[in-house]
Amino acid sequence: MDNGEKTGSGGSFVKGLLMGGFIGAGLALLYAPKTGKELREDIKEKSSELKLDAEKIYTEAKAVSADVLVDGLKKAEQLKNEAEIKFEQAKKKFEEMLDESKRLTEDVKTKAGETVVEAKDKIEAGKEAIKDKKGKLRKAVETSKEVFQQEIKKAKSKNA
Repeated sequence: MDNGEKTGSGGSFVKGLLMGGFIGAGLALLYAPKTGKELREDIKEKSSELKLDAEKIYTEAKAVSADVLVDGLKKAEQLKNEAEIKFEQAKKKFEEMLDESKRLTEDVKTKAGETVVEAKDKIEAGKEAIKDKKGKLRKAVETSKEVFQQEIKKAKSKNA
């Protein structure tokens, strides 16, 4: 709304009503068979009536526009409050999701760490089992070697 001009269907209607009233009154006065003095008095009277009508319409339009403005401000405030509530709800939900994500990440890290420790323990146990079996195998080979050498000595002493 620039320079006090009304826009929209309400402002256009008021302008059209006033212009129609002025034009109709002017034409009625111009085509009426009266003297100049009577015509001037009629024009003066009609213009006063039109002025009063225009002031009345202006006052009503002003009151309606004030009501519309107040209603618009109330609605804007209501929408702002609703938006703030929705924003806070979304923010709370986001924070809950973020906390849950952090908790799950920590759980995964903990379980992965436990799994790595278990795997290392199993590897170490496997290494120890291999060493033990390797030692037993060496002992068995050494024992077999000794028994073989003793058998060879017995065989040589029988042949000799």
